[in-house]
Amino acid sequence: MIDFYTYPGPNSRKAQIMLEEAGAEYTVRNVDITRGEQFAPGFLKISPNNKIPAIVDHTPAGPVAVFETAAILLYLAESSGRLLPTEPTARANTMAWLIWGTSSLGGALPQLHHFVDSPEKLPSAIERFTSDCVRMFKVQEKRLSEVEFLAGDYSVADIPSFCSTAGWLQRVKDLSNGALGDTPSTERWLKAVGKRAAVRKVMAG
Repeated sequence: MIDFYTYPGPNSRKAQIMLEEAGAEYTVRNVDITRGEQFAPGFLKISPNNKIPAIVDHTPAGPVAVFETAAILLYLAESSGRLLPTEPTARANTMAWLIWGTSSLGGALPQLHHFVDSPEKLPSAIERFTSDCVRMFKVQEKRLSEVEFLAGDYSVADIPSFCSTAGWLQRVKDLSNGALGDTPSTERWLKAVGKRAAVRKVMAG
């Protein structure tokens, strides 16, 4: 059984989709970050960076705590034997796109969100992060014009980028004033990933 520490948001959706894809039995433990519960001593033992999501896997050998979204996705893929190739080249490629989705695309979009929705507008910051997100969505579009999924076959690598793209692709297009342009391969991929049972369940709330 896994304890899943969560609060509504894209990173939690990424972890929960992988929990579902892994067929894991899990209990949801809400951490209300608006009340500072992420700073509670008990939670900090699980997630020292005071961020959600986090998990505790109660294994026969003892509890295993995992924090950081990419680490959670990798742990669940490895422990379940699902969505992560074992062949070295395919595995490295999958891990590269997974980390790209969590750190590059998944890191820039929250920054854009912060500056776009801040009451005090900083045009230079908005322009900088819009440009960065446009560049990364173009990287993703090019990749998906060459392969069906980010690592070739559907894998753990698709999950973080799907959650980020589903929430922000259209908004980045609007902010870019045409710089991003059409993304037919990305839209095809969004539909394909969105049809998966685990994804439908989590995205429906």
